[in-house]
Order: sequence, then structure tokens, then C-alpha cells
Amino acid sequence: MTALPRSLSFPRAALLAGSALLLSALAAPVAAQWAWRDTNGRTVYSDQPPPATVRKDQILRQPGGGVIAAPAPGAAPGAAPAAAPAAAGPAGANAKAAAPTGPKTVAEREQEFRKRQQERADAEKKAADEQALAARKQDECNRARGYLRQLEDGVRIARTDAQGNREILDDAARNAEIGRARDLIKANCSS
Repeated sequence: MTALPRSLSFPRAALLAGSALLLSALAAPVAAQWAWRDTNGRTVYSDQPPPATVRKDQILRQPGGGVIAAPAPGAAPGAAPAAAPAAAGPAGANAKAAAPTGPKTVAEREQEFRKRQQERADAEKKAADEQALAARKQDECNRARGYLRQLEDGVRIARTDAQGNREILDDAARNAEIGRARDLIKANCSS
């Protein structure tokens, strides 16, 4: 066998150093994982908290808290640990409540944006409808006031009956129309 020339040993050392760096980078996320025993006694690893059906004594590891409880040697799978630290109990119970939800996803932000757009459109439509109703009411009031002025000025008012015949209002009918017009204005117009 022949020895490798000295020039080939440097790339090998760089490759080993790069591999070690990569492995250490990949090992960091493992420390931020959850570990628990499922109902069948298998150990489950996840970056998400366990489901609500998993008891506290089944959780083996959680992010930031390290190892919760190690199963005793020879213990049955899923059995309660022999001695769980007392300090881990309250911390484990509040871990889900205290865990930050993190930044919102793009889908959540998009949904909130669309909700705000819809609320703004609904508010603008409501304001436009109210403005149109107010304008229509003002127009009707102006027409009713004009009709009342005509009645009070004594202008001859003619109307058409159900058969299509034209009739001129006499004094009694004119007074009745004046009363109705005043009541209408009083009920529907502001001033």
C-alpha cells in the first residue's frame, strides 16, 4: 500500500470538520422535541405537544424542560415513573398554557386581512345605505312641504278618482288634506 500524499489529507480533514458541524446542527432540533409514551407503550417523538389524551406521567421530554421522567428499568411500558421531580409537575401542567403560539402563518394573516376587508366593505355599504335613506327621506319631506304650501296658498288642487275622473278639492277636502300633510310632516320630518 502506498501512503496518500500530504495534499489529499487536508480535504479529508475539512470534510470531517464539515460533517461534525452538520451533525451538531442537526442535533439541536432534537433537543427541542417532545417525547412521550403512547397507549401501546411506544415512545413517540414530535415537535408538537402530545395530544390531550396523553397523561402527564407519560410525557418523557418537552422543549426547554429537558427530561421529565425516565422510566424505571424493567418497568412496564406506559407505567408511571418511580420518582418524578416535584418541580416538573406544575411546570408540565402550565407548559401548554405558557407555550407561545408563535407568529401567525401566512394563511392566518390572509384570513384576517380578508375579514378586515369584508368588515370595511360592510361598514361602507351600511353607511351608503343610511345616506341614501336619509336623502330619500329628505326628498319626501321637501315634497310634502311643497304640497302643504300649495294647499295653504289656496291653489286649486285637482286629483283623479278611481274611475279616472278629475275632481277639484272643495274647502272641506282641502282642510282634510292640510291636516294629513301636517301630520305626515310632523311624524317624518325633523324640522
